[in-house]
Amino acid sequence: MSKRWVGVWVLLVGCHRAPAWLEEAPLIGARVRDDAGREVYLVRPPQRVALATPDAVPLWQEAGLFSRVIAACEGVGEATRLFFLPCDDSLALEEALYKSHPTWVWVASPGALPPTTAFPLYVFQPKGPADWLRHVRTLGQVYDEPLLTHLADSLEREYRQALQKVQALRRLKVVVLLPGEPLRFPSPSDPLSTLIEEAGGQLIPVESLATTLPEVVILPADQPELVNDWLRLYPDAYLSPALRYKRLFSIERPVLERPLAQPVRTFYTLLRILHPEVSPSSPQPAEPIEQPAED
Repeated sequence: MSKRWVGVWVLLVGCHRAPAWLEEAPLIGARVRDDAGREVYLVRPPQRVALATPDAVPLWQEAGLFSRVIAACEGVGEATRLFFLPCDDSLALEEALYKSHPTWVWVASPGALPPTTAFPLYVFQPKGPADWLRHVRTLGQVYDEPLLTHLADSLEREYRQALQKVQALRRLKVVVLLPGEPLRFPSPSDPLSTLIEEAGGQLIPVESLATTLPEVVILPADQPELVNDWLRLYPDAYLSPALRYKRLFSIERPVLERPLAQPVRTFYTLLRILHPEVSPSSPQPAEPIEQPAED
């Protein structure tokens, strides 16, 4: 074998693996981390996004990027433009995604789709305002929108300042009424309970409702009659500070039932109800409801 071919052979063998400096070089695109701790690499900003969790819709809308969403769960806005996704059925969801050809899929958990799926998944499961704002930063990074990053940083500073102010205040005892047969009350593990605590309240456990009188009552705006159901269950509540000082507030039902869809807004809504002195410049998010008449 000639020296020339020996040199070519050595060159080919030597090129079997990329040099270390190239392996360590930064890749073009964006690396982001989702709520499951998984690192997701995107070569370019996705232009066909599927939201297989309804809680992600408000974030994309408020970030001004919803025009890039081409598919979402059933019942989520813009019916004429979006592919509808059967988000409660993983196999049907995967089939629907193949038809819509997304380049990025947001899901509520890693198990939302079969493990063999070929789609780039991003788990969206925020536990509070700080997590939600981190996702706003992620969108700013992926789509090269520095204003989104600046907005998230500004909102988080205000949120943490509010938390510090609340720590010095007395926590008000809160009851939240939810529709159901029988009447439902959030549990301490409910995300709404965490947000109430952050806003300076303390959710009264169900087992203590008969012996603890609330200082604030919160209920859905479309069902003020739930107050009467509550009073029939707990007649002593007629003597509660909530009724005495007319601290009964109504909030839109989606805020109560899905508080983590817009946790920043939910937090400030609760803060304005429980401790309006902390954020006097905030708009009034909830209106007191009419005082119920004693039977």
